[in-house]
Amino acid sequence: MKKIRYILFLILLWAVKGAYAESGELKPNFIFIAIDDLNTFNTTIGGLPGVFLEKVYPDEQVRKQVIKRLTPNIDRLSEMGLTFDHAQTAYPLCGPSRTALLTGVPPHLSGYVQHERHFRNNEKLTDVVTLPQYLKSEGYFTAGIGKVFHKGRSYLDRGTFSDWPDQLFSWDRFVEVHSGTGSMGNGMKVEEELSKYYQGPEKSYKRFGKTNVPVHESNDYGSAKFIADLILNGNAQKRDFRGQVQTVELPEDNPYFLACGIFAPHLPWVTTAENLDLFPTEEMVINEDLIQWVESSVLALSDVSQARIAQSPFFELLQTGVDLEGEEGKYNAWKSYFQSYLATIVHADQCIGLLVDAIEQNPEKDNTVVVLWSDHGYHVGDKLWSGKITLWEASTHCMFMVVDPKIKPDHRGEHISAPVSLQDIYPTLVQRAGLDLPAHVHGNDLNPLLGQPDRKWEYPVLTTYGIGNHSIRTAQFRYIRYENGEEELFDLKNDPFELHNMAKLPEENAHLLKSFSELLESKLSATAGEIITLPLLN
Repeated sequence: MKKIRYILFLILLWAVKGAYAESGELKPNFIFIAIDDLNTFNTTIGGLPGVFLEKVYPDEQVRKQVIKRLTPNIDRLSEMGLTFDHAQTAYPLCGPSRTALLTGVPPHLSGYVQHERHFRNNEKLTDVVTLPQYLKSEGYFTAGIGKVFHKGRSYLDRGTFSDWPDQLFSWDRFVEVHSGTGSMGNGMKVEEELSKYYQGPEKSYKRFGKTNVPVHESNDYGSAKFIADLILNGNAQKRDFRGQVQTVELPEDNPYFLACGIFAPHLPWVTTAENLDLFPTEEMVINEDLIQWVESSVLALSDVSQARIAQSPFFELLQTGVDLEGEEGKYNAWKSYFQSYLATIVHADQCIGLLVDAIEQNPEKDNTVVVLWSDHGYHVGDKLWSGKITLWEASTHCMFMVVDPKIKPDHRGEHISAPVSLQDIYPTLVQRAGLDLPAHVHGNDLNPLLGQPDRKWEYPVLTTYGIGNHSIRTAQFRYIRYENGEEELFDLKNDPFELHNMAKLPEENAHLLKSFSELLESKLSATAGEIITLPLLN
């Protein structure tokens, strides 16, 4: 009889939860996955026009196989939800990008454009309410690990104590750990075999090569496992970077916001031989023809861009190859560098696979929203540049997808072509939770797009670099204006590699340049909550 009563109780509990869900009173859980330095080199959007893989792997069949090897787990997640094909960062550098996303304040207003110190040392952000902080104040249990804000631990950094994870404000629990492909410190002797084209710390590029640390012994894997255990079991343990065992348990009566920061593929690109072997350099068509194509790709850029490219660390990499092996060495150095980046992307995806498994088996799956994003893109020799911090597509374009039980089954696995900003994540999650949006938060609520992926969406996306350098991205165009007033304008539908700078023909494109300059001014002066739409440009 007791057993029958217990079963009836469970049925009643399930019915009550269902009624809450139907009425919208049951707040959704959130799983938040942040990836560092992941560009378009991934399985989900790697085949889009303008992705540099097309130049390194010109054979379509070879390229498809390479793309397939890169991020099969992220691709699995994409099949459960919707992927934004043209998401843009607010700032193409880790700290400012993450700060803009998580505070809701864009960099051109906060002035937070570097990350030498924690953002709360910035007078305009000292008292700002972050996304997890706001959810926490509204009854959410917030827990995180890894690189979510700029770094995953607090310490005296360059003379200033920085609470990089923002533990004092944003989290109920945050486990401080080391991040990346290095060892969790389980007693194994770490051995690295670095690429011969890495010539020491005096170089402007960091080390790359192979390590004996298996993926499942790496720091990022430990972070992923910790969040996966929380999702599946409601509790998890992890040894922090001080050696102390931290135990976290999800409360039964609170919705949760769980954040996992995956550091890879951020440099150093040091991963397993198995991952490197997935991308044999013999498959890459990196030769003099490609170098000449890349050199020609920057000829139409502005003078300010030309001056910056002349200081590119990429030239140092090529020269290292020449110094070691003559002219052939520059191709080999680039291949080795490119291979290491691809292999480190795989490392990140293998860690994320743990999270995807947990998301699939999550007992709260029907009331859990998953957001996966990368903080910006990355150049690996395209535009003669290595790294981020440019306003071109390779640097501003990032990974972004949402898995939400409210997405209609026939839309799952689809892609949204409208450009959106990572700045839109804060308002989207807050409004998905049925909460009022804090007055300081900039960005658009993307929930209408999640409900109707093909709906008209004409909101220009702003990206900032430094002081006074900005880009506007629309479905067709990229407009850049630098601090000195120089402009660049590209028709991305017809020129996805940004080869033809329309600003070099100012009379022919006067109307477009004027319209975009005015649009940029509108975006820069917009207040929180103000909606800026795309004017008629043709």
